[in-house]
Amino acid sequence: MRILVAIVVTLLFASAVSASRDGGPGVPELSRKSRSIGYPFDGRLEHGVLLRETPFVRYTPEYARDGRFYGTWELVQLLHRAAHRVATRVPGARLSVGELSKQGGGRVPGHHSHQNGRDVDIAFYMTDAAGRPFEPWAFAEFDRNGQGRGPNTMLRFDDARNWELVQRLVTDGDARIQYIFVSNALKERLLREGERRKTSPSIMNRVRRTLMQPPTGHPHGNHFHVRIYCSPANRPRCQDRPPYHAWYPGKPPVGAVVATR
Repeated sequence: MRILVAIVVTLLFASAVSASRDGGPGVPELSRKSRSIGYPFDGRLEHGVLLRETPFVRYTPEYARDGRFYGTWELVQLLHRAAHRVATRVPGARLSVGELSKQGGGRVPGHHSHQNGRDVDIAFYMTDAAGRPFEPWAFAEFDRNGQGRGPNTMLRFDDARNWELVQRLVTDGDARIQYIFVSNALKERLLREGERRKTSPSIMNRVRRTLMQPPTGHPHGNHFHVRIYCSPANRPRCQDRPPYHAWYPGKPPVGAVVATR
């Protein structure tokens, strides 16, 4: 009888661990109480949730040593959902994640933002010359033709997987995307992939509004920079700035102009 009880307890524990990794009911309650404070460029993170590696998510080795893989519960679960979607629809590759935030937030060397758990850098999905999925040691830059630049000329931008990723991110119902920074050339490439797949006009419009090259600074030709809006539960201590898209969660600040769909 004791052996049977031990087996049942072991199975229940394993189930809870599995569920927590998927953002299911096994997620510890404390994780759900993460708090994003202030702005992405002037803020902090309380009860930050660690993004763990899974069969679908890996740390980009260049950033693994520093361990800045903490975010809000909403952002971390979004990444797990998106990575699982890509792996299910186009099997064979893992999502390579760069930096999120420090455990308690605050300034991160090399970044102006990433301070309050709502930003993440993601390496592009890519393939080698033979078309096989390639997992990079660091971010790799691509031109408008999807060809790797510099020392990465043997690599190709993976249109199929990158489109699946972007489409999953912008349609998530729990974590609402404000920006996905990427170069204009790669934005156009992704939109062509969406059109080729006959993606619905509503999703195409959302992708067009979300993908953007920053007006100044790094053009983001070697990675996606994703930012989510504040969770309504974190406001007003968590602060958003424009644009306020039509899918903004909850009520925007008084006087804010909300973009039409």
